[in-house]
Amino acid sequence: MFRTANVHKKLAMITLGATGLGSWYGLRGGDKKPESKPPINAGSSDEEKFIKDFLQNNSDSSKGVTAKAAH
Repeated sequence: MFRTANVHKKLAMITLGATGLGSWYGLRGGDKKPESKPPINAGSSDEEKFIKDFLQNNSDSSKGVTAKAAH
């Protein structure tokens, strides 16, 4: 009689443990991929430099500054 009760408890604990581990593994996220950017198809080196500078300045200012709502 005691053996049967122990088996059921062990089976329940194994099931709960496997469910918890499966949930953790499924929800852990995965590897972070580096952000890819599209290629710059500029007609000249000056145009390419201008585009790169513009994108750099735009991305730097958008990180720390919040946009104000227009009324």
